[in-house]
Amino acid sequence: MNEPKSHITFIYYFYKFIIKTNRLLSYLYQPDFHFFTFFSRIMTLQQLEYALALQKYGSYSRTATAMGITQPGISLQIKRLEDSLGLVLFDRTTRMVKPTEAGQLFLDKAQLLLAQARQLRELGKDLGEEYSGKFNIGIIPTLAPYLLPLFVQQLNESFPKLHITVREVVTEEIIEGIKTGELDFGIISTPIESKIKFQVLPLFYEKFLLFVSSKHELFETESIDIATVPPGDIWLLKEGNCLRNQVDDICNLNTRKRSPSTLFYFESNSIESLCRIVEHKGGVTILPELTTISFDSERESMIKELEGPERVREVSLIHLPNHLRSPFIAQIGEVIKGSVPRKLLEKGERDLVHTNVVV
Repeated sequence: MNEPKSHITFIYYFYKFIIKTNRLLSYLYQPDFHFFTFFSRIMTLQQLEYALALQKYGSYSRTATAMGITQPGISLQIKRLEDSLGLVLFDRTTRMVKPTEAGQLFLDKAQLLLAQARQLRELGKDLGEEYSGKFNIGIIPTLAPYLLPLFVQQLNESFPKLHITVREVVTEEIIEGIKTGELDFGIISTPIESKIKFQVLPLFYEKFLLFVSSKHELFETESIDIATVPPGDIWLLKEGNCLRNQVDDICNLNTRKRSPSTLFYFESNSIESLCRIVEHKGGVTILPELTTISFDSERESMIKELEGPERVREVSLIHLPNHLRSPFIAQIGEVIKGSVPRKLLEKGERDLVHTNVVV
């Protein structure tokens, strides 16, 4: 019963093909048709790459150097792109070349298009019996030292032909890398606010714990109300870090001020540095649960529960919507989930601590 329908469908699309071919041929054979003019109006991916590079570097000379061609070559390709669009992409009246308002909207879309083009180059390598090719992953510094050792070996064993590059960078750089196609996906703390609706795959949820110096007056207390800890006793990650934002939220530090008489003030990008400071100088810091799973017995004695409703940070795998390798990314997500302690996999009734990250 399906055979007649398939014949009708074939005839219909073949008819459309003939009509479009005839229209193209009639256009090509017009007396005023110029072959090179016609094809010079076709936008190319290479031109989009040059335009995005010009946006990044803000100068024709620096763009030419970065892209390995001459400055006149860059100028010519950008002009051809603008002519093909009928749109001025860049404001050349200022010292730094900047996108026009319309140009910025176009370049945002072009960035996504190029990212998908890069995915397409790798897709063919995934269509064989085994996944292969290259995969670039971004992971935030507060996760990388603790999560990577748990899953990287299993990932290599599951996909032995896959070439993996991992970059330890902050959330904003991961998002930018995903948008440009330099990264296939990132592992970050979520939720975040973004103009782009990213595909988000939650991996696990970790509660927050207090790490208390043996010299501190609260060391013998097993469960601590954070409001009873003086702000000056709390060692923090550097401002701008999403975990710092979450700790600020938990501790309500935006309304609790550190004493101006503090003689030693230290902020770090490293959780391990904070732990070492607590051990040797005193005070407390707040740690996500995964950082503590390999602690020795001495450090375990310094871990205290936070009183009140349990709040957690959500760790997710994030990538562009409609990524051509989405099924493969989901498989990598399952490998990661299988590597963390099972008690971290469910959020339950616990509340999320928001990252307050806007990108």
